[in-house]
Amino acid sequence: MDAPATSRLTRMIKMRFAASGTAATMARGGAALAIGGVLALAAAGCAGQVSGTGSADVQSLASTEPAPEPRPSSTPQIHPHWRSCAGEPSMRPQDEGNDAAPLSHFADSFRPVAAVMCREDTRRRPDGGTDAIAVEDRADDVAALLAALRLPDEPPPSLEAFTGEVPPPEPDAMCTADGYLPPRLVLLDGQGRWVRPGIPRDACGKPLAEADAAMDKLKWTRVSTRVLGEVESAEAAASGCDQVHTDMVWFTGFYPPTRQGDLAPLADDAASVRLCIYHVKASEPDNDKPQGDFVSGGLLPTSRWAAVKRAVQTSGKATTCTTPANRFARLETPRGDIYVELDGCRRLVAQIDTIWQASPDLPALLTKP
Repeated sequence: MDAPATSRLTRMIKMRFAASGTAATMARGGAALAIGGVLALAAAGCAGQVSGTGSADVQSLASTEPAPEPRPSSTPQIHPHWRSCAGEPSMRPQDEGNDAAPLSHFADSFRPVAAVMCREDTRRRPDGGTDAIAVEDRADDVAALLAALRLPDEPPPSLEAFTGEVPPPEPDAMCTADGYLPPRLVLLDGQGRWVRPGIPRDACGKPLAEADAAMDKLKWTRVSTRVLGEVESAEAAASGCDQVHTDMVWFTGFYPPTRQGDLAPLADDAASVRLCIYHVKASEPDNDKPQGDFVSGGLLPTSRWAAVKRAVQTSGKATTCTTPANRFARLETPRGDIYVELDGCRRLVAQIDTIWQASPDLPALLTKP
């Protein structure tokens, strides 16, 4: 998959599975979870974000942040029999690892012989579409992993480092504000019993590098795969359009610009322009950034783009209107995106901070076969 498609797919995953949490905990290399948020979004207006704004930049924080909460002190539980990732409720995708305990707590009563990882991923279908999947992987050569899991947590940096009494910490001692969900890792013994081991933490409360590396190097074997739902339809993939996108006209009207400039020059008549049509989700019309599902799309014939361009250029001053659109269009052009309400107020946005009243014939030009 090329880089733009991968970026688009990541945005869709987060959009479509944010509520259930199934897409928020994909594992990095089968271990430390990434996509902090099957599985958060950076394209113009896509999946709930404003065009031109990406996910929040990671901020460097001095390690004066609170130290990680202490590990459980009670006797950790050894579960009698491992069923599967799907059959064990505690392995839910939004799990926060509250039942995990340091491996040293099991030293005298539990001898691991294998590891199981529960995680989410994506899989391309033969028709070109993509599904979100839940997978269960197993590894049997776990000696290096066990050694890494028995390492102690690193202590947090001393506060004296920030009072001037000692030299300040090096940059790699700074903590970042990105979130972390622990991998859903399980250890099995020869009897099929299982425990949830804690992952040793670094000074910032994140997984210790040695533990991350040990999980990455395991030889994982796929045990099972379950389809969770569709992430991208075959039609959206073939069209080059996003599966889910924001109605940026409604968003711009909801937060109107302080001033409206002239319509910027549009792409040449012979330019390659992609048209994507979306239907607003039933639960979205009252949202300030309503989301639409892909309906149809593809590259416009050159002659049709020339006609659309002329219709856009005849747009007038936007009128006052409070009727949300049920459908909207996105035109991807070399000079920037153009969004058009196909019903409702029938307005358009040709620059992210400028809203216009679409000419009467523009919606028909965009929706004709």
